[in-house]
Amino acid sequence: MMNRKILIAILLLLGSFIGYSQSSEQLEHLDKYYQQAFQEWNIPGMAIAIVKDNKIIFEKGFGFADLEKKQKVDENTLFAIASNSKAFTSTAIAILVEEGKLNWDDKVVHHLPYFKMYDPYVSREMNIEDLLCHRSGLKTFSGDLLWFGTDKSAEDVVRAAGHLKATGDFRVDYGYSNIMYVAAGLIIEKISGKSWGAFVQERILDPLEMNRTIYSTDELSNTENVAQPYYFESDQNIKLDWLNWDNVVAAGGLISSVHDMSKWLQLNIQEGEYENARIISGNSFEKLSTPHINFSISANSKKRQPSVHFKAYGLGWSIKDQYGKKIISHGGGYDGMISKSWIVPEEKLGMIILTNNLNYLPSALMEKTIDVLIGNKLDGLDYASVYLKSSVRNNE
Repeated sequence: MMNRKILIAILLLLGSFIGYSQSSEQLEHLDKYYQQAFQEWNIPGMAIAIVKDNKIIFEKGFGFADLEKKQKVDENTLFAIASNSKAFTSTAIAILVEEGKLNWDDKVVHHLPYFKMYDPYVSREMNIEDLLCHRSGLKTFSGDLLWFGTDKSAEDVVRAAGHLKATGDFRVDYGYSNIMYVAAGLIIEKISGKSWGAFVQERILDPLEMNRTIYSTDELSNTENVAQPYYFESDQNIKLDWLNWDNVVAAGGLISSVHDMSKWLQLNIQEGEYENARIISGNSFEKLSTPHINFSISANSKKRQPSVHFKAYGLGWSIKDQYGKKIISHGGGYDGMISKSWIVPEEKLGMIILTNNLNYLPSALMEKTIDVLIGNKLDGLDYASVYLKSSVRNNE
């Protein structure tokens, strides 16, 4: 008869292979799915990285960074990450709070005396936390034409925001606001004595060794392996010029690669720690990733994702539950580039998706990946096709 200890050892060994086999099967399934979806959506280029247990388990480029030059996308190709930058801003604020230089409930006017809103009470009471969770009372994207494609400075934009009208109630209604993040960026600059970019570079990018990440299109001329923005029209991808977003850098100015962003994912999966370097405390990360205002779930979302029971916004992050797990995520929309990042800290899992045209595929691939890696559904909903059909209908 086989020795009992040997039998147990063999079973444990087999178990480890079975676990590995399942993981490999999931990743192979996803790889094929990503490739098929990428082709169906007619996107020029895409890059994806998945992190598990502080290791990159999937990292791949698809298609072309530049169609004319036939330059292929790889893990180091730079894309605009747009509003994924917001979590960098909230993390930067958390650093200053931990250093005792700010408080979450500091009134904005205390740091920016010219700050003014649609109502004297709101102008007086708006605090830093309010800036970061989209509960100003303004409508989603209200005032974006103040900065988009203009040469107005960040301060000019914030000053002009005083003329915007409210459509909701302060601290009650959700309204996604880039301008409030511009104000937060100005506070970082005033308190630190450095530009937003310089502070984020020193306190976040450098410690994480995000060596290819930049914060201005002015740096692109001296940078290689950069994706070209496109939009799809009349069955073809049409090239767009890079548009400078320096006046809203704190809301969406970072340009990065999936390889660099995988380090950012690891930092947040570890709740503020990266390779034994503590950037923010676990308590601060909890502050950023706790719901501060809820928003409704659409009927279509309920049908697609019956395991999602709430959606909310924290400080720089969107939050929802799915399969009994806390999903922390954010999207980014730039002129000709769409991106998505998400993490599940309790699963030590995260993903970044970068693309170079205007599309909903990153959201679809996020949901598919969550279904496969967390819901263990290899035969789940074909989100890419569902989102594509919806996109076509909306454009007809």
